[in-house]
Amino acid sequence: MQKTNKKRSNMKLAGLFILLVLGLMIFSLFLKLAFLIKESKFDGAHKFNIELMAKDKVSVVSFSPSNKSLTILLIKEEVNKDNLSKSLGIPIDGKIVSEDNLSKNNLSFILLKSVFPLRNLVKDINIVDLIRLSMFLRTVSEASVYERELSDKFNDVQKSTIISLSFTDPTIYEENQTIEVINAAKVYGIGGRLANLISHMGGNVVFVSSGDKTEKISKIIYSGNLTYTVKKLSSYLNFVLEKKDKKSIADVIIIIGTDRVGSSKF
Repeated sequence: MQKTNKKRSNMKLAGLFILLVLGLMIFSLFLKLAFLIKESKFDGAHKFNIELMAKDKVSVVSFSPSNKSLTILLIKEEVNKDNLSKSLGIPIDGKIVSEDNLSKNNLSFILLKSVFPLRNLVKDINIVDLIRLSMFLRTVSEASVYERELSDKFNDVQKSTIISLSFTDPTIYEENQTIEVINAAKVYGIGGRLANLISHMGGNVVFVSSGDKTEKISKIIYSGNLTYTVKKLSSYLNFVLEKKDKKSIADVIIIIGTDRVGSSKF
């Protein structure tokens, strides 16, 4: 009788231990999911761009939830394909290296396949982003998928027009905040490159200048409400935000400091 009671007691302890382990596993998965959701970048409302290397072709895919459209820009010209953002002044939020050929018909398949890291290489986007982007694709009609190419046969004006058509963020364009870029890093051309990137995003750059003195910290200075334009630029460029009460000539002032010299973004 005692042996039976002891056996039942041990079974209860084993059962409680198993439940405890399962509970910890579920809690851990819940925390991981919550972290992935918090760290995901695609919000389902604003422009989101992915560089996609498929076989020997490089494209940038732009998702535009505001008008439920998709743009696939094939890069055919000779550029530094290891850093398209800097080479072409293109805002890129993430990167996928896939073994499959890209087409508008199998893009969703590539996104879902990328959820498993052993199949495709993914950078700067997580599982939640991939699933959300795949779900967004279901809302895009065939008529709202635009395929363009960027090649050496186009001149600089034509290239800039194609890039702006593909990557203008409707919200930034509609807010139309005036933006001043100040090169306080004392590196030639860095202010112009950033201004070019912002213009391709739909930003209204009204002035580019060199600072009177060198600044160490890059920052974005704004007045009034914290707009989507300011938040997007700060998040993408990783610049410090600073609010001031008095408005300057421009709505937003972006100061490039020495801490962003050599940035991969511009």
